[in-house]
Amino acid sequence: MSKPIIHGKGPTLTASLIRAAIAQDLSQIKAEDGLTFADIGRILGKSEDQAAKYCDGTACMDAVTFQFARKEWNGRFTGSVDALVAGARRNKTNDRCKATAICRANMALSVALEDDDEVSPAEARQMRRDLEAAREALDELLRRLTVRAA
Repeated sequence: MSKPIIHGKGPTLTASLIRAAIAQDLSQIKAEDGLTFADIGRILGKSEDQAAKYCDGTACMDAVTFQFARKEWNGRFTGSVDALVAGARRNKTNDRCKATAICRANMALSVALEDDDEVSPAEARQMRRDLEAAREALDELLRRLTVRAA
């Protein structure tokens, strides 16, 4: 039996959309911070020419380079890609569910702190699902704040 068609599914996530989102954010960072392609290349551990290709969306970025950029610029760099991925997900949550996820993580954290005012690695592993759900909920809310210059 085939799966039912789900209406309202987000857009198909493609490599060209991901490259375009990275290019948009990296180009905006370049303009806002007054950087050159050489500056960006130095931060990313790549050549000036390669940085230019990232900024115009003609090159795929490897995982190491992506993490260097994420470390340097955080949400300014990943905002468009994060929104793109979130839009392609089927299981978006409503805001009430987001609040519940955040409260559930807060409760787990409070319980872990009860005995010694610290969260041990074992306790963190135990509450990881709640922490990840809260982080995802907060990320979804923060993505609403992304404002692009005209």
